[in-house]
Amino acid sequence: MSDVADRKMFKNPGTALLVRGVLAIVFGLLILLLPSATALVVVVMFGIFAIIDGITSVAHYFYDPAGRSRWTVVGGLISIAAGIVAIALPGITAAAIGVLIGLWALVLGLSQIILALAARSFIRSWGLWFLTGLVTTVFGIVVLFNPGLGFLSLVWMLAGFAILTGLLLIASGIGLRKLASSPPLFAR
Repeated sequence: MSDVADRKMFKNPGTALLVRGVLAIVFGLLILLLPSATALVVVVMFGIFAIIDGITSVAHYFYDPAGRSRWTVVGGLISIAAGIVAIALPGITAAAIGVLIGLWALVLGLSQIILALAARSFIRSWGLWFLTGLVTTVFGIVVLFNPGLGFLSLVWMLAGFAILTGLLLIASGIGLRKLASSPPLFAR
């Protein structure tokens, strides 16, 4: 994409959240459609999703000057790093996918909670962001503390998490777009 096209895509607040939400739902549906996929396929799918999700978050930071938050970049960089590790070391990652996904979700969820709390004074839909972070954090904790989960159980949990998070991100993105189109609170 050209720089102009990139800027247009992220010009409207909430666009990055909508893109991330759609990507998360597509990722979840792909997992549901391929339940017997090998660990390698799931690892690569997770890696691709995490990298795209992270790039979208980082791009939003640079293309939305009004909504800049270092927590958006932190979450994006965590996603990119987790995706790169998953793709670069698929064998090791497959053996430790639960730990990788659990850590990724825990740290990403905590960064989303911090971002939501920071935004609560000026964004009405901060509760949806907070809920997204809470769901992500709880998912990470459940995966980290249940190493005996079967691979198929982990796959179904990941699919459910991705779809739920995608829906919450889309709802947040729509809320931000509505907020951007409404008149300022202190207009005369």
